[in-house]
This record gives sequence, structure tokens and C-alpha cells, in this order.
Amino acid sequence: MLLKIFKNVWLRLPSWRALFYRPKKDSYLFLPINGAGLGHLTRSLAIAKKLRIVRPDAEIIFLTTSIGVPLVHRAGFICHHVTPSSLLNVGTIVWNRLFYQTLRSILSVHRPSILVFDGTVPYLALQRLMFSHKNIRYIWVKRGLYKEGVNRELLNSYVKRFDKVIAPGELNDCPQSRGLDYKKVLPVNPISLIDRDEILSRPEAREALRLDKRPCAYVQLGAGNINGISDLQERLVGSLQRLGVQVVLGLSPISLSRQFSHGADKTIVDYPNSKYFSAFDFAVVAAGYNSVCEVVMLGLPAVFFPNIETGADDQAKRAMQACAFGRYECMLDFDDEKFSSVVGRLLDGEAGGERYARENGAIQAAKIIALAAS
Repeated sequence: MLLKIFKNVWLRLPSWRALFYRPKKDSYLFLPINGAGLGHLTRSLAIAKKLRIVRPDAEIIFLTTSIGVPLVHRAGFICHHVTPSSLLNVGTIVWNRLFYQTLRSILSVHRPSILVFDGTVPYLALQRLMFSHKNIRYIWVKRGLYKEGVNRELLNSYVKRFDKVIAPGELNDCPQSRGLDYKKVLPVNPISLIDRDEILSRPEAREALRLDKRPCAYVQLGAGNINGISDLQERLVGSLQRLGVQVVLGLSPISLSRQFSHGADKTIVDYPNSKYFSAFDFAVVAAGYNSVCEVVMLGLPAVFFPNIETGADDQAKRAMQACAFGRYECMLDFDDEKFSSVVGRLLDGEAGGERYARENGAIQAAKIIALAAS
């Protein structure tokens, strides 16, 4: 009870600096809050890339808890970092004080007029900033497809604090913002970091990876920071090679315990690995938002292995929905015989459904953000 009272008081403490804050019109602060993977950071980078096209003179800055900071610098953006509380091993209040002080420092240097938050829920430090700095426009990029039991009423209370909420859709047309405040929620198409015209051609990609003429599969099961993936990874590699398929293992650039598979024909640690997709006949991937959207939007057939240990993200449902778009399969558990059958269908070209052909939602999101600054 005392902790709750303290939080409520701390959130509403006045900030005299806010009285003198004068934002710059075309300064945008992206705030992706990442935990175990790269989902929020990748989505923010996709939108920021398009925003740079829509607003060529814009100053775009990142502040993130992700350990993928070099990836942002490599994309050409300024990036500041706050160590996540899980790595600092400190309490909620202590970490939020650190986060708030960092946010204030960023504001004093860059003076953004738009803050774009991509995370599951806004942390206390961000809520306090929103309470004091009223002359900043706050936008929440928040995808849907939550598991049953997620508190929608609490989500709505957070939604009301933002000026706009951009809701990246899933591959189907179901309203992902269902149960939320529709006045604030602006749905956009699924978001991908790169488009089809940005991937390497098949000859270029296969030459870069030094692949031979055999069929080739891309295997990427995530960073492994939530669930252990090494056992499943080894079984998949072995099964594919017994079927005469060469295997390229995609390793996450932010994995905290990188598991190299000595059985794979090749390993790549790049970002994004999707630029090599034309080299592969199919993929075996986890069913996170970015993985599923990328393989379907870029036209790479795939087998999905959903991670059911996520807190709120319904990966199993996402994978099942993706199967409507052609040569896509979903397996909740590995079975060598069933997996071999699935691989055979993919290599034989057995498919149903239609090719995905909608515009990348990143450009739609960038236009919404640019308009908010006008």
C-alpha cells in the first residue's frame, strides 16, 4: 500500500524544468523498450527509416533499454542507452529514477517535440515525464494479439495518456485494437524492417553465403533469452541434414548465451538477416511478430515454432493465421517424422492461400508521426 502511494506521489511531482521546455518542431525521440529480443527496437527502426524519407530534415534520436545499441548506430541514428533493470538488479523505484533522469538529459540536449514509445506498458518514469512535459506529443506504437486474460481495462487506462496510438496489425485483417479506446487507436498494416526490393537477389545471396546447389533452409529460433532453444535447434539441424537440406543458422546479435551449432553448414550473425532470404528455399523460425511478418511479407515459405512461454504475446495464434498465406506450417512441438513430412511439402511447392501484397505498415506509421508534428 505504501509503495503504491509513493508511486502515485512520485508520478505527480512537479518539474520546474518543464516550464522552460521548448521543443524543436522536427525532433523525434524513439523509445523502444526491449527485454529479451529485438522486436520493439526493430519495429522502431523500420518506422524511423521511413520517417527519414517522409521528413528528410528530421532529427531522429533513439533511447532504448535494448543491448542492440550498435544496430541503431549502424542504421545511421543517434542512440542513447539505459541498462535494463534486470541486468542492474535494482528495485523498480531506483531504476525508474535512473530512467527519468536519463529522459530529462535527452530532452535537454535534443528537445524533441514527438516521443514515440514502443513497449508493452509505459514505465513510471515515462508516465512522470508525460505528466510534467505537456508540450510534447506522445505516441504509443502498440501491437495487439494478446493472450486471453490480459487486463484490457488497464491497457485502456494507459492508452488514454497518449495523444495517438499506432496499432501495427497482424497479417490477417482482424482488428487488433479490439477492446481498446478506438478514438486513439490508428491501425496500420504489419511492419517489416525491409521491403522486397531491398533484399539481395538469389544469386547474390547464395554467393555471399557460399551455398552449393542443394536445397537450403534458414533456421532462427530467437535470441534464446526467454526460452532455451539449443536442444530444439540441434534436433532441427540434424533432421534437415538427414533430408539432404543444407542449413544456415541465424544467430541473434543480442543473444546473452550464444549457442553455436557445429552441425549447421553455415552460421550468420547479421542484422537484418532477412536481406539474405532469397537464398533459402524455406525457413524454420520462431513465431514472434517480426519473424512471422518478415517471412510472409518477403515471400519466404516457413515452418513456425511458437514460443508459448511469452507473457502476453499469442505466438501460436499468429502462426496459425499466417498459414493462410501459402507455404507456411505451424508446429507446437517437434516430431521428427511430422517435421520431415512438413519439409517435404514445402520443397514440393504444395501451397494454398494468396501471396501477401499489402503496403508496409512502417510507411503508414511514419506518416502518422510526421503529421502529429505539423
